[in-house]
Amino acid sequence: MEVSFKPQEPKVLPPNYTPGVDSLTSEDFLKIYIETLRYQDPFQAQDLSKMLDDMVKLNQVRFFNDMRSFTEGLKALFNQSTLISSLSLIGKDVIFSTEEANTVKGGQYYLLSPENISQATVKFFDGDQVVKEIRIDLRKGLNELNLDGLPRGQFQVKVFKDGLEYPNVQLGIKGSIKAAAVMNGQLLFELLDGSMIDPSKIIYLGGV
Repeated sequence: MEVSFKPQEPKVLPPNYTPGVDSLTSEDFLKIYIETLRYQDPFQAQDLSKMLDDMVKLNQVRFFNDMRSFTEGLKALFNQSTLISSLSLIGKDVIFSTEEANTVKGGQYYLLSPENISQATVKFFDGDQVVKEIRIDLRKGLNELNLDGLPRGQFQVKVFKDGLEYPNVQLGIKGSIKAAAVMNGQLLFELLDGSMIDPSKIIYLGGV
Protein backbone atom coordinates (compact mmCIF):
# COMPACT_ATOMS: atom_id res chain seq x y z
CA MET A 1 0.00 0.00 0.00
CA GLU A 2 1.40 3.35 -1.01
CA VAL A 3 1.18 6.16 1.47
CA SER A 4 1.76 9.69 0.34
CA PHE A 5 2.34 12.62 2.61
CA LYS A 6 1.94 16.20 1.47
CA PRO A 7 3.63 18.68 3.78
CA GLN A 8 1.71 21.77 4.73
CA GLU A 9 2.58 24.90 2.84
CA PRO A 10 4.74 27.12 5.08
CA LYS A 11 3.05 30.26 6.36
CA VAL A 12 4.85 33.44 5.41
CA LEU A 13 4.74 36.06 8.15
CA PRO A 14 5.02 39.81 7.54
CA PRO A 15 8.40 41.44 8.29
CA ASN A 16 6.93 43.45 11.18
CA TYR A 17 5.51 40.34 12.89
CA THR A 18 6.48 40.08 16.54
CA PRO A 19 5.65 36.81 18.29
CA GLY A 20 4.22 37.26 21.75
CA VAL A 21 1.19 36.89 23.91
CA ASP A 22 -0.27 40.17 22.67
CA SER A 23 -0.92 38.53 19.27
CA LEU A 24 -2.30 35.32 20.82
CA THR A 25 -6.08 35.02 21.06
CA SER A 26 -7.94 33.05 23.72
CA GLU A 27 -8.85 30.45 21.08
CA ASP A 28 -5.19 30.05 20.09
CA PHE A 29 -4.23 29.65 23.71
CA LEU A 30 -6.92 26.98 24.24
CA LYS A 31 -5.73 25.01 21.19
CA ILE A 32 -2.15 25.07 22.44
CA TYR A 33 -3.26 24.01 25.89
CA ILE A 34 -5.30 21.08 24.52
CA GLU A 35 -2.27 19.89 22.55
CA THR A 36 -0.24 20.11 25.74
CA LEU A 37 -2.78 17.94 27.56
CA ARG A 38 -2.65 15.31 24.81
CA TYR A 39 1.06 14.70 25.37
CA GLN A 40 1.18 14.96 29.14
CA ASP A 41 2.06 12.05 31.40
CA PRO A 42 -1.26 10.36 32.34
CA PHE A 43 0.15 9.62 35.78
CA GLN A 44 1.00 13.29 36.35
CA ALA A 45 -2.02 15.06 34.99
CA GLN A 46 -2.06 18.82 35.21
CA ASP A 47 -4.44 20.47 37.61
CA LEU A 48 -7.43 22.12 35.88
CA SER A 49 -7.09 25.09 38.22
CA LYS A 50 -3.64 25.81 36.77
CA MET A 51 -5.09 26.00 33.27
CA LEU A 52 -7.76 28.43 34.48
CA ASP A 53 -5.12 30.49 36.24
CA ASP A 54 -3.04 30.62 33.04
CA MET A 55 -6.07 31.77 31.05
CA VAL A 56 -6.78 34.51 33.60
CA LYS A 57 -3.17 35.70 33.32
CA LEU A 58 -3.44 35.70 29.54
CA ASN A 59 -6.57 37.85 29.67
CA GLN A 60 -4.84 40.22 32.09
CA VAL A 61 -1.94 40.65 29.69
CA ARG A 62 -4.33 41.30 26.81
CA PHE A 63 -6.22 43.80 28.98
CA PHE A 64 -3.05 45.75 29.77
CA ASN A 65 -2.03 45.69 26.11
CA ASP A 66 -5.45 47.06 25.16
CA MET A 67 -5.13 49.74 27.86
CA ARG A 68 -1.68 50.66 26.59
CA SER A 69 -3.01 51.09 23.06
CA PHE A 70 -5.93 53.16 24.38
CA THR A 71 -3.61 55.37 26.44
CA GLU A 72 -1.26 55.94 23.50
CA GLY A 73 -4.21 56.85 21.30
CA LEU A 74 -5.53 59.24 23.94
CA LYS A 75 -2.11 60.84 24.28
CA ALA A 76 -1.86 61.32 20.51
CA LEU A 77 -5.32 62.93 20.49
CA PHE A 78 -4.35 65.22 23.38
CA ASN A 79 -1.13 66.25 21.61
CA GLN A 80 -3.08 67.01 18.45
CA SER A 81 -5.60 69.11 20.36
CA THR A 82 -2.83 70.93 22.24
CA LEU A 83 -0.96 71.60 19.00
CA ILE A 84 -4.07 73.09 17.39
CA SER A 85 -4.59 75.35 20.42
CA SER A 86 -0.94 76.43 20.32
CA LEU A 87 -1.13 77.59 16.71
CA SER A 88 -2.72 80.84 17.95
CA LEU A 89 0.62 81.75 19.58
CA ILE A 90 2.60 81.62 16.33
CA GLY A 91 3.97 85.07 15.55
CA LYS A 92 3.35 86.31 19.10
CA ASP A 93 5.97 87.71 21.48
CA VAL A 94 6.14 85.93 24.83
CA ILE A 95 8.45 85.85 27.84
CA PHE A 96 10.31 82.62 28.61
CA SER A 97 12.04 81.88 31.90
CA THR A 98 15.82 81.70 31.76
CA GLU A 99 18.58 80.96 34.28
CA GLU A 100 21.07 83.63 33.15
CA ALA A 101 21.39 86.94 31.36
CA ASN A 102 23.60 86.41 28.31
CA THR A 103 25.20 89.60 26.98
CA VAL A 104 27.03 87.65 24.24
CA LYS A 105 23.84 86.27 22.74
CA GLY A 106 21.90 89.43 23.54
CA GLY A 107 18.16 89.76 23.82
CA GLN A 108 15.63 91.69 25.84
CA TYR A 109 15.38 90.58 29.48
CA TYR A 110 12.64 91.16 32.03
CA LEU A 111 11.94 90.60 35.72
CA LEU A 112 8.50 89.22 36.54
CA SER A 113 7.50 90.21 40.08
CA PRO A 114 4.48 88.90 42.05
CA GLU A 115 4.14 92.25 43.86
CA ASN A 116 5.42 95.81 44.07
CA ILE A 117 8.91 95.98 45.60
CA SER A 118 10.28 99.45 46.28
CA GLN A 119 14.01 100.07 46.48
CA ALA A 120 14.97 96.56 45.40
CA THR A 121 18.58 95.76 44.55
CA VAL A 122 19.30 93.69 41.45
CA LYS A 123 22.72 92.03 41.46
CA PHE A 124 24.49 90.40 38.50
CA PHE A 125 26.80 87.54 39.49
CA ASP A 126 29.70 85.91 37.64
CA GLY A 127 30.11 82.86 39.85
CA ASP A 128 30.31 84.25 43.40
CA GLN A 129 31.49 87.68 42.29
CA VAL A 130 29.07 90.60 41.96
CA VAL A 131 29.78 92.25 38.60
CA LYS A 132 27.12 94.94 38.80
CA GLU A 133 24.19 95.99 40.94
CA ILE A 134 21.36 98.43 40.35
CA ARG A 135 18.58 99.93 42.48
CA ILE A 136 15.10 99.63 41.04
CA ASP A 137 11.46 99.92 42.06
CA LEU A 138 9.81 96.75 40.81
CA ARG A 139 6.13 96.90 40.07
CA LYS A 140 3.84 93.90 40.10
CA GLY A 141 4.09 92.17 36.73
CA LEU A 142 6.69 92.66 34.02
CA ASN A 143 9.71 94.95 34.46
CA GLU A 144 12.28 95.60 31.73
CA LEU A 145 15.85 94.86 32.84
CA ASN A 146 18.65 97.12 31.64
CA LEU A 147 21.92 95.27 30.91
CA ASP A 148 23.93 98.37 29.95
CA GLY A 149 27.42 98.43 31.46
CA LEU A 150 27.74 94.66 31.79
CA PRO A 151 30.78 92.97 30.20
CA ARG A 152 30.33 90.18 27.68
CA GLY A 153 29.37 86.94 29.38
CA GLN A 154 26.65 85.02 31.19
CA PHE A 155 25.42 86.26 34.55
CA GLN A 156 23.08 85.05 37.25
CA VAL A 157 20.53 87.64 38.32
CA LYS A 158 19.30 87.90 41.90
CA VAL A 159 16.94 90.38 43.56
CA PHE A 160 17.49 91.62 47.13
CA LYS A 161 15.30 93.62 49.50
CA ASP A 162 16.68 95.04 52.76
CA GLY A 163 19.79 92.90 52.35
CA LEU A 164 17.86 89.63 51.95
CA GLU A 165 17.46 87.72 48.69
CA TYR A 166 13.94 87.86 47.29
CA PRO A 167 13.48 84.50 45.51
CA ASN A 168 10.04 84.97 43.95
CA VAL A 169 11.10 87.27 41.09
CA GLN A 170 11.61 85.42 37.80
CA LEU A 171 14.13 86.30 35.12
CA GLY A 172 12.75 86.04 31.60
CA ILE A 173 13.76 86.76 28.03
CA LYS A 174 11.56 87.93 25.20
CA GLY A 175 11.07 85.55 22.29
CA SER A 176 8.92 85.39 19.18
CA ILE A 177 7.28 82.06 18.36
CA LYS A 178 7.91 80.93 14.79
CA ALA A 179 6.31 77.47 14.84
CA ALA A 180 4.85 74.76 17.06
CA ALA A 181 5.45 71.03 16.71
CA VAL A 182 5.07 67.75 18.57
CA MET A 183 8.40 65.92 18.82
CA ASN A 184 8.69 62.54 20.55
CA GLY A 185 5.28 63.09 22.08
CA GLN A 186 6.22 66.50 23.49
CA LEU A 187 4.93 69.90 22.36
CA LEU A 188 7.72 72.38 21.57
CA PHE A 189 7.89 75.94 20.26
CA GLU A 190 10.49 77.07 17.74
CA LEU A 191 11.69 80.65 18.15
CA LEU A 192 12.86 82.96 15.40
CA ASP A 193 16.49 82.26 16.36
CA GLY A 194 15.93 78.53 15.72
CA SER A 195 15.99 77.42 19.36
CA MET A 196 13.35 75.01 20.68
CA ILE A 197 11.50 75.88 23.89
CA ASP A 198 9.22 73.85 26.15
CA PRO A 199 5.86 75.65 26.62
CA SER A 200 6.20 75.17 30.39
CA LYS A 201 8.93 77.84 30.32
CA ILE A 202 6.48 80.56 29.25
CA ILE A 203 5.99 82.93 32.19
CA TYR A 204 4.20 85.83 30.49
CA LEU A 205 1.75 85.92 27.59
CA GLY A 206 0.43 89.48 27.77
CA GLY A 207 1.48 92.37 25.61
CA VAL A 208 5.20 93.03 25.89
